[in-house]
Amino acid sequence: MQENEKHDAIIAHLCKSKTFANAPTSIALLQYLYKASVNQTDLKESIIEWEFFGTQENSTKSNPKVRVNVYNLRKKLTHYYQEEGKKEPYRVVIDKGQYLIRFERSNEKSTLRSQFNLGVLLPYLLLIVLLTAWIVNSIPPSKPKLWEPFLSDKTKTTLFIGDAFGMMGTTITGNEGWTRDYSINSLEEFYTFCDSQPAFKNKLTPPAYAYTTQMGVFSALNLQTLFTPYKHNFTVRFSSQTTIADIKESNAIYAGTLKNNNPFIPFFNAGNPYFKLQDSLLTFSHHASLRDTLYVFPYTVRDTELAIVSKIKGPNNTCQLLFFSNHDIGVKSTFQYFTNQDSIKKFSDTYLQNHTSFTAIFRAKGVNRSDTELKLLRVVTF
Repeated sequence: MQENEKHDAIIAHLCKSKTFANAPTSIALLQYLYKASVNQTDLKESIIEWEFFGTQENSTKSNPKVRVNVYNLRKKLTHYYQEEGKKEPYRVVIDKGQYLIRFERSNEKSTLRSQFNLGVLLPYLLLIVLLTAWIVNSIPPSKPKLWEPFLSDKTKTTLFIGDAFGMMGTTITGNEGWTRDYSINSLEEFYTFCDSQPAFKNKLTPPAYAYTTQMGVFSALNLQTLFTPYKHNFTVRFSSQTTIADIKESNAIYAGTLKNNNPFIPFFNAGNPYFKLQDSLLTFSHHASLRDTLYVFPYTVRDTELAIVSKIKGPNNTCQLLFFSNHDIGVKSTFQYFTNQDSIKKFSDTYLQNHTSFTAIFRAKGVNRSDTELKLLRVVTF
């Protein structure tokens, strides 16, 4: 079967699926985008608006129908491949910020290049290459007990980096740029906001890229340094581009803030018998010998903040190691602590003993978002 015939069959099969039943608009839009992709049409929002929705060509107002319907189509595709189409060898993909359709094998994963802005990360990537070349020539130490599940060949490991959802529009200085609102953490919340505030519909657009701080880069660098001597790899994903299905399929390491619609807080609460996280409050209770404690994680940090590190059991016999704080200082300093061979050994020998799961609370101090001191406040094993 030729490539085009194979793709025609995939689209036809999708349109007849249960997921797309009673969704004529999504079916028509999928067929329209596929035909445009085959013809290599340079699709833009205005072209789709005119050709597919029949909006007047000289209209001066932006029509949200295009973004909303393409967003809904992406959701249906995601749902289809999580349920009835999860065993199919090929998947139909509409990349965020794009309208053309592409086909990928089901086992293909997003690469580091597609997740990050390569120009920004190039200096760090070069540094990783140099460090990797030096470490490979060294004799690898024995695997740290704390990291054994993540260095196993039986299950792959994914580093999830907490990023922030933003909007494109006029900034406070009057220029065009990226704007952050802590109450808006997804496309759905973005469109809900625009519907409730019509004055912003023509002033804001969805983001063309994700945003993360230096915390993400340093976490990836430290983890690469730890993993390389054992010739073990890991993949990298942004949390805003992550579904629960993505989390369930591998061992997970999360490095990020407590805000930004954090997808790992429910896993933390389910896996911890004594700790519960809600907003910026961490409650410790019901322990047989330790008193109840309430930890507050302030949104505004000058030079000191709290950080959480928790190793728990994940779904499907996986393992999760979670690094939480409200700002860079806590995650950066604790991630460095738990990827250093000396501090890993000291922590394991002192606190873990025969336990595999734990939650540790740290106080991190820093200057200009750079950590200067890290103090361990409490460790609870289970």
